[in-house]
Amino acid sequence: MYGLWKYPTNRDAPLKSGILWLEGKREDDGAEGLWRVHDDLYDVSTFVDKHPGGADWLKLTKGTDITEAFESHHITNHADYTLKKFFVRKATTRRNSPYTFEEDGFYKTLKRRAREILGNDYSGPSSRSILIADFFFITTLLLSVLAAHGGDFLLGSLAGVFLCYTAISAHNFFHQKDNFRMYYFDLSLMSSRDWRISHALSHHLYPNTLLDLEISLFEPVIQWLPTKKSLGYKIISWIYSPIVYSFVFFSQAVIRDATPLILPSLMMVFGKTGVLDTLLMWAWIVLVGSFLLAAIGFNAGHHHPGVFHDGDAP
Repeated sequence: MYGLWKYPTNRDAPLKSGILWLEGKREDDGAEGLWRVHDDLYDVSTFVDKHPGGADWLKLTKGTDITEAFESHHITNHADYTLKKFFVRKATTRRNSPYTFEEDGFYKTLKRRAREILGNDYSGPSSRSILIADFFFITTLLLSVLAAHGGDFLLGSLAGVFLCYTAISAHNFFHQKDNFRMYYFDLSLMSSRDWRISHALSHHLYPNTLLDLEISLFEPVIQWLPTKKSLGYKIISWIYSPIVYSFVFFSQAVIRDATPLILPSLMMVFGKTGVLDTLLMWAWIVLVGSFLLAAIGFNAGHHHPGVFHDGDAP
C-alpha cells in the first residue's frame, strides 16, 4: 500500500461501481461532508452551479478529498484564489494518498513550466478534435446500417472498429464540462457518467494503484498488480482475457440509457432487416469494438509491461 495509511474502503466489495468507490473515499478521506484540498476543508455548495468545468464534478465529489483532481485540472492559479473564499477549517486527519504535491516537487515544478507555455489561452477542444469525434460517430452509424442491410459481418467488423474509435474520441469529451459529444461514448453500451468516476476521477488520478477502480473492477478475474500468481493462473488468464475484453461493453448494459439503442434502431429501420438479424449484427459490431478498445486500452496503453504498477520493483 505505497503512500496509503489505510486500505481503500469498498475496494474488495463483491460488486464494484463508481458510486461505491466514491462512498469508500467519503469514508476514508476525512472531508467531513465537505470538499477537501490538501489539508484544508472547503464548502463550495454555493459555487457548484457556477463552476466553469460543470456542476457534475463537484456534485460527484462532495465529501471526498479532491486534491488530485483540483491540482491536475487547474493549470493557472485562478482556481486557488477562488477556492480560498470557501475555506471552512483544517482537516483533522492526514490524506490517504501517495501524492504530496510539494511546491518544489516534480509535479508542481512541471505544472509551473506547463503554465508558462500554455498561459491562459485554453478555450476548449480544438476544431480538429471535434471533427475527428464527429467523423467517427457518423461513420459508425453509416457502417452499422450498411452491415445490417447486407448481412455483411466484414462490414460489421469495420463498424465495430469505428465504434471503438468513437468511444476513444468521446473519452476526451467526458473529461470536460457537460457536452453532447461525451454521449457518443454511450453508443458502446458504457456510461459516460460512470466513466467520469472510474476513469477520470479514479484511473487518471491514481493510475495503477490501489485507489484505481479500473484495477479492482476486474479483480480477481484479471489481476494487473504484481501480486504472486500461479503459473496456471497466468496461462489461463491469457486464454480467457480476450473473451472478457469482448464483453466489456455488454457487461455495462445494466447501467445504460437509451443512447446505445440508437445503433440497433437505425440498423433495423434503415437496414431493412428483421429483429433477430439486426440484433445479431449489432452484437457482432459491439463485440469487435469492445475487444479492440479493451486490447488497446489495457494491453497497449494502461497495463503495458513497461508501465508502472503499484508494488513494482524500483
